[in-house]
Amino acid sequence: MRARVFPVFLALASMVAPALAQQPPTPPPSAPSKPAAARKPGEPRRDPAGQTGISPYMELIVKGQAAFVARDIPGAVTAFQDAIKLDPNNMLGFYRLGEAMLESGKPEESDSAWTTALGKKGGADLHAKVLFCLADLRERQRNWPAAKEAWTAYTTFLTNNPKAHGYPATAEERQKRIDQRIKDEKDYAAVRERIKQREEERTKEAEENAKKDTKNR
Repeated sequence: MRARVFPVFLALASMVAPALAQQPPTPPPSAPSKPAAARKPGEPRRDPAGQTGISPYMELIVKGQAAFVARDIPGAVTAFQDAIKLDPNNMLGFYRLGEAMLESGKPEESDSAWTTALGKKGGADLHAKVLFCLADLRERQRNWPAAKEAWTAYTTFLTNNPKAHGYPATAEERQKRIDQRIKDEKDYAAVRERIKQREEERTKEAEENAKKDTKNR
């Protein structure tokens, strides 16, 4: 009986051995993954996508706004610029940067930031705010034709986007004030011209009198 079993065992071994040799070696057990670091008390929940927590972009916006409120304007500018580097297609960063630049006494750079913001992605409310800021800035620059055009663009946007929060009555009032300023400046220009002519006439008359006095001597 043993003589019959042994040859059968050898035959099975000869069939299994090549199959085992072809199998890949068993990989070593992988190291257990490290658990996510626990948030510290008071630390905000973070999420790169901004779904379950604050995104890096919004964290920089919040940082910049906090610096702005604390009157650290250079810090605010830096934070908003860093946010724009993370997401150059988001309108919010350019809007906030424009505010900080204006506070820095750099209206030209503020103008550039807000103008750029209009071509970025943002909600209707934010878009309206940017248009309002640009119109107000044009007035500060005393560029009356451009200011009137900017207020018209603001009013048109609010009309085409009724759900956007805005101040159409304010725009209408500002346009009326611009018209009055244009009229006042035009009227004053005429007055200035008359004053200039009178001064020139007086100067000429004084010169002629001086010549007459010289001859009479």
